[in-house]
Amino acid sequence: MGAKRKSAPKATSAVIYCRVSATDAQSDSTTSLEAQERTLRAAALAHGYTDVHVVIERHTAAKRLPELALALDALDAGTHAALYVAKIDRLSRSGAADVLRIADRSAARGWRLVALDMALDTGTIVGRLVLTILAGVAEMESGRRKERMREYHAERAAQGQRTGIEYGQRPQAHGIELDAIRTGRQTGQSWAALAAHLTEISPTGRTWHPTAVRRTYATIERSTAA
Repeated sequence: MGAKRKSAPKATSAVIYCRVSATDAQSDSTTSLEAQERTLRAAALAHGYTDVHVVIERHTAAKRLPELALALDALDAGTHAALYVAKIDRLSRSGAADVLRIADRSAARGWRLVALDMALDTGTIVGRLVLTILAGVAEMESGRRKERMREYHAERAAQGQRTGIEYGQRPQAHGIELDAIRTGRQTGQSWAALAAHLTEISPTGRTWHPTAVRRTYATIERSTAA
């Protein structure tokens, strides 16, 4: 038998995603969530989505957005046909590049992405133009970050101060993370795979990168040998 085809998204079902900042007061948060839901529900209904599923993300201080992740998985599975957000920054705390990854996911899986504040709508020509502009913004953001870091390290070097990855206080790894690093290396996991796993289990919501995992493992090895 051939491969089982993925079912088409439920044509009348949409997700509306509402998120408030961890710094918002409780009363402000409640008002904001109600306003987001009201606006998004009206927009989804206007586009013909009669089955509206509300997803709320409250007071998340970490970069990870677990409720959004679950909603994206449901959209990929074909449970819903569209995702609506009031503002594009509700989709990510990591900038335009992360939003573009979600937009690419939308295109690959065949569901619609709508951000009301930016007129971003992957179901329209204008919305796809907005994505092109957003890609330019992401490239500019990346270039500006690199430029600031070069200027920062050049200034420190001119003052005779230390520069590079060894400078500054490093975030401390927790016991569960150290155990995962030890076990992962014993079983032959790659640095990238370990970084992804650590990001998932981090009790502080830390985003791990392969370089940080490798550096932490080296510290573990040194302490064991001492």
